[in-house]
Amino acid sequence: MQIRKPSRITLRQLVLILSIGSVLTMLVAGIAGAYRIQRDQLMEDTLAANQAFAEKLAASTSDLLSQAQQDLAYSAERIVQSGMNPAMLQSEVERLRAQGTGFNAVSITGSQGVILAIAPAALNVRGRRVDRSDPRSALRHQTPMISSPFTSILGNLSILISHPLYTAKDQYLGYLAGTVYLKSDGGLSRLIGRHYFRNDTYVYVVDATHRLLYHPQANRIGTEVNYDNPAINAVLQGRSGALRITNSQGIDMLAGFAYVPSTQWGIVVQRPTQVTLARLDALMHRALWLSLIPVGLLLALLWFLASWVSRPLGELALVVQDGYEDNMARRIQSIRCWYFEAQRLQRALLESLGAVGAQLDQLHDEAYQDPLTGLGNRRGLNLALQTFQTLEQPFAVITLDIDFFKHINDTYGHDTGDQVIRQIGQWMRNQAREGDTLFRMGGEEFLTILPGARQDIAANMAERLRAGIEQATILPGETVTVSIGVASWTPEDAADTTQVLKAADQALYRAKQTGRNRVVQSDDLIGMPET
Repeated sequence: MQIRKPSRITLRQLVLILSIGSVLTMLVAGIAGAYRIQRDQLMEDTLAANQAFAEKLAASTSDLLSQAQQDLAYSAERIVQSGMNPAMLQSEVERLRAQGTGFNAVSITGSQGVILAIAPAALNVRGRRVDRSDPRSALRHQTPMISSPFTSILGNLSILISHPLYTAKDQYLGYLAGTVYLKSDGGLSRLIGRHYFRNDTYVYVVDATHRLLYHPQANRIGTEVNYDNPAINAVLQGRSGALRITNSQGIDMLAGFAYVPSTQWGIVVQRPTQVTLARLDALMHRALWLSLIPVGLLLALLWFLASWVSRPLGELALVVQDGYEDNMARRIQSIRCWYFEAQRLQRALLESLGAVGAQLDQLHDEAYQDPLTGLGNRRGLNLALQTFQTLEQPFAVITLDIDFFKHINDTYGHDTGDQVIRQIGQWMRNQAREGDTLFRMGGEEFLTILPGARQDIAANMAERLRAGIEQATILPGETVTVSIGVASWTPEDAADTTQVLKAADQALYRAKQTGRNRVVQSDDLIGMPET
């Protein structure tokens, strides 16, 4: 007699462990899910806000530059009308610098590259000639333009906004220019610097050559951004948008960017992802601590209910553990299963004791198999039909017969005929779904049962099987075809499942009668005259 080793864990303990595990899992999953949703939403909102702010700064920058160019154009017209009067030249550059456009310096350069007037006068470069290679060269400013960053005569990193001076007869007299120092208080830094940024959000501006025109770290202004930054690459391609990136210091950033078409500049507004999520982390920690109170009360309740819940399960387990006996069904029925899961288990145990389980198991025995193909035989088919009738489960039937099989046997011999039968059986296996049962009815006739399938679904499968066999090289030098009949059964159709076999046989007979190598459904025979 085999002595069973006692288990180290009781059913009550197992129920308690599973309950506690489920509660804790739901708690963690709920908080994790809420955190993920809030995290994604917060990042999306930050990206959208940064993009909106970058677009606002891009529009303001474009407006500022456009206003500066309009001011220069107006002053250029006045200067030309004055006949390049020296007093007028000095007065106009001082007026332009004082009106608050944002120029650090305003100058007039003649057609020969000599500075004729400048404000502030303290710069003391009046009368100095500008080198032709200098961005301030007169030859470069015969049309309105905004220069790339350059180092001015006095050593300041600058950009130049210029407008040419032409007479009414298109004689070039020089150009009027406003200079903006990039590392000093000027138009660009004043526009961006007047905004109040929180939580480490900052802005930088790059030109088409990847050179920084503005950055909160003044020592980086004028340097070239030489690393692969997706936000910079995108904005310098003329796009506006938002991306999550890693900056040159390896910091995870949420960046919004916008393009300034008039200057081919890109404006990027970014904020560290960690800073964005810091407040959310604190809120999630607080939510976790607050949720522990109701969770603790629930766990205490589960502790007291574990015995009550586990009692019917434990009794059912003892019955199963004792093994099969004649009064086993009565013992299972006598157990009071007061909740749904225990009732389902009780029903499942009772059903497993019935003939259904035994009959389904017998389908796999060698006594119910065809030795040539390994498919079920007619005895197995009868058991299967009884099973489906007992379960009242609808099903469809496919009956298959090899066309002109006698000709194959007579021409090539019975060994070849057996090989053809085996290959047809294999084709049926390949086409079958999981749960379908296959049978060889004898000779060259086969049958498939498709649980739960409608007749049209079975017909589609039958057609694929027919076409595949026709195209396959089953018998070298000769095409092998099959005729197929399809029928279906539901408990409402007839009490006896054998009726479906008759309907399938009639459909198969119709397929052979109408030319073979085809699929006929039993529904197609309704209303047709018998032949």
